[in-house]
Formats: sequence, structure tokens, C-alpha cells
Amino acid sequence: MNLSDPSTELLAASGGDTVKIFDIKLEPNDPCVLSYSPSPSCIVNSVKWNHTNLVVASAGEDKKISLWRKNGQRIGTIPVDGSDSGDNIEESILAISFSNKGSRYICSGGSGQVVRIWDLQRKRCIKWLRGHTSSITGVMYNCKDEHLASISLSGDLILHNLASGAKAAELKDPNAQELKVLDYSRISRHILVTAGDDGSVHLWDTTGRSPKVSWLKQHSAPTAGVSFSPSNDKIIASVGLDKKLYTYDTGSRRPSAFISYEAPFSSLAFRDDGWTLAAGTGNGRVVFYDIRGKLQPFTVLRAYGSSEAVSSLCWQRSKPTMC
Repeated sequence: MNLSDPSTELLAASGGDTVKIFDIKLEPNDPCVLSYSPSPSCIVNSVKWNHTNLVVASAGEDKKISLWRKNGQRIGTIPVDGSDSGDNIEESILAISFSNKGSRYICSGGSGQVVRIWDLQRKRCIKWLRGHTSSITGVMYNCKDEHLASISLSGDLILHNLASGAKAAELKDPNAQELKVLDYSRISRHILVTAGDDGSVHLWDTTGRSPKVSWLKQHSAPTAGVSFSPSNDKIIASVGLDKKLYTYDTGSRRPSAFISYEAPFSSLAFRDDGWTLAAGTGNGRVVFYDIRGKLQPFTVLRAYGSSEAVSSLCWQRSKPTMC
């Protein structure tokens, strides 16, 4: 794998109260091209690139979404600082996600148990999607922006119809595990994967009521990240606090490969090429794997201090959409 390829996308990461952007092709020199703290001393839980690769959004314990340009210019926050619009929220935000067809809309979920959809142009919350009874740990649009999936600590998986705002489906983890992570296929509009505290990974066709395939207690500790390959949704990867990374072929009920690491994993992101994985760890590292061969780290990045877990990772898109 040649990471000196000039087309290599930038990787955004969060750890502690800091967001960092890495240009991996600068290895072994310092690959960090930007570092900032949206709200000093407030933990960042989720970080995402917008569809143009120019803006990074992050959110966490400071109860707002922060937007920065990749050149380090701060754009502002949602809700707007000091706003009296009624959009102010008193909750820790655990997850955010941009819509797929553009970056005007971003959704958020957290301890307030409500999925909020924000219009970044108007800087307002325009929809409140209810139904959860515990903290929301994951939110994501499907590839067509028709549905939005959200998961919670109660083991609920709710699909919201974005046109009507109504629930399209209300599903439940078979073992009622605390759900922590989810990912939608970028190819199939009804296919998603969830995982959580008992280490089980479930593949769903959301037109059905139960998982299509389950890998029960695959991890011996809570699952910390799960992701489809962007180029082939038959391939899934997951990482856990058990220090293991698994890859799966969804045609089989057994994992196709796994590798152990020296520290618990804490986050995961597939690069758009479909075979490069970035896995964050609990001791501040980001470990890179190529799933096409034997799973071995080909680069290890010291992204944060050893006491800071890498809480979220997001690659830029390989083909950004320019407005």
C-alpha cells in the first residue's frame, strides 16, 4: 500500500477535548496538519467531514456542534453561541452525521433521547425525532437520505422516515444489549450493522424485523466500532475493547479474519478505497490495516497521549462533491 499517493485523503480524529487532522502521507514526519479544541476541557465524542472535504464538524460534552474549515478557520457552532432561538440543548452529544446528498443538514443524538436535524444554512433545528427512552449513541442517514437510523443504550434501533418524520420501523437488539455503534451501507439503502456492549454484531435488512446475520458475542468485551467497506457492503469490520479487530464476509456466519493489538480499540473508520482501515485505540494510537492481505498494521500513528482514547475517526471522501 502506498500512502505517498497524493490522492490520500485526510483523516480527522478526536481524543480528549481535541480534534486533529492528519495527512498520513507525511509519515514519518509529523502528519498532524491541524489541531484545535472546540471547547477546552470538554470531551469530543464524534467528528465528521462534510461532503466537500472542506469542513469538519465535531460534537461532545459541550452540548453543541462545532464547525471548522480544514485550514483552521472556525466557522461557528450550532446552536449559535448566545442564541435565544429556543434551539439550545442541555445534553451531551454522543453522535453526529451529515446527510449524504449534501452538507446542509446534520443530525445529532445524545443524552437528551431525541434525534435533532439541523439546517446549517438557517442555523436552526428543523426536526425533532422522538421515540427513544435512553441516551442515543448513534445516528446516521441511509445512502438515499430517505431514512435516518438511531440506536440507544436500551438496545433500540429506530428508523425515522425523513419526509414525514414518523417512525418507519422500531427494532430491538435480540439480546437487548446496549447499542453503541452503527453503520449504514453506502450501496444498499436497507442494509445496516449494529453492535454494542455484549460484543455481538448484527447485520440488518431493515425491511425485516430481526437481524439477517448475527455474530453473537464475537467480541469478549464491548464493541467500540463497526464499519462497512465503502466499496463492498459484503465486507464489514469491527473492533472492541477486547483488543481485537475482526473482518467479516456477510455471506458467512463466521469472521473471515482477526488480529489482536496491544491496547483496547476505541473507534474505527474505512477509507473510501474499501480496503484501508484506521482503528483508534484507548492509548491514543491510530493503527492502519490493509484488509486485502494478512491483517498486520502497516503504520501506527501516535495521535494522542497514552491516557486519551481516540474516540472518533473520519476519512475525507475520495470524490468530494463540490457545490
